Amino acid sequence: MVVDTMRSGATGKDKWQAKSLRSTFGNQCMSQLPTSPSCGFGSAVREATDRTYVSPDVDRANCRSRGGNNSQGAIYKVQNSLGPQSLSTLPSSPISGFGTAKRPSMATKSGVPGPGAYKLKNTVGDQFESTKGNTPKLKFGTALREASEKIFISTDHEKSGYGKESPGPSAYNLSGGMGRQVLSDHESLPSWQMGTDKRFQYDFIKRTQGMPGPGQYKMGSSSGKQVFSTKKSAPTINFGSSTRDSVKKMFISVDHEKSNYGECSPGPTTANPSKGMGAQQLSTNESAPRWGFGSSKRLSGYATDTPGPGEYYA
Repeated sequence: MVVDTMRSGATGKDKWQAKSLRSTFGNQCMSQLPTSPSCGFGSAVREATDRTYVSPDVDRANCRSRGGNNSQGAIYKVQNSLGPQSLSTLPSSPISGFGTAKRPSMATKSGVPGPGAYKLKNTVGDQFESTKGNTPKLKFGTALREASEKIFISTDHEKSGYGKESPGPSAYNLSGGMGRQVLSDHESLPSWQMGTDKRFQYDFIKRTQGMPGPGQYKMGSSSGKQVFSTKKSAPTINFGSSTRDSVKKMFISVDHEKSNYGECSPGPTTANPSKGMGAQQLSTNESAPRWGFGSSKRLSGYATDTPGPGEYYA
């Protein structure tokens, strides 16, 4: 165990307070303790061991175990067997490729128009060539249909237009068979109509309009004070407005007072009885002894300056 020197000016266990623990491995501060060897992990890279020369046998063994560690591996470039060869011992075989010259056109250009390039003349209507006759052509007219009705063709054609100007069903206005007749050869029959005078314009109806209807007048109560002097006011009963506590102040008899016994007494769980232990309030009751937990510090006489476990500097 290595104990640190006491600090100057410290008293009690403060002078034994430890800063850190010293390792028993490696360099020792005290000259009387031998420094034991210590081991650690190296910081050199692994590739550095390959450059270390030991002996020719070790080099041959490393080559056999690693299987050609210094060879190229699958990163070399294979030469093409077609085209020019890099090695003079290999003959260069011929190679084929696609040409880059423009191809000749498939057809020669001429002045003859192709399909759809020329314009055909219409065979209907006026012909441009004098050797061809103009065939008749038809078209839709632009005149209105009403214009055909004004053309006279024959009397038989006129008969087909009879009744066109006549009114259709329910299009004409028939005069009524009752009431005044328009034609003088028809007799006008008597007719009746609804009157336009207002109804119920009588004198008693006007008087009743100012009278109250059912449920609109106020009926006086038959109980209590009567408005008419001819009717006697009946007695009325109502609820009192005094509080209930005022009834207790009224003395009726001694027997009634007995019913109030115990009203001012405390109910269950409302009384606060004094404890049977400790100091008693009543002088007639003896105070019984009691015990409690002490508040003084324990083992105060056994405190020393000797450092405990972990308080020394080793």
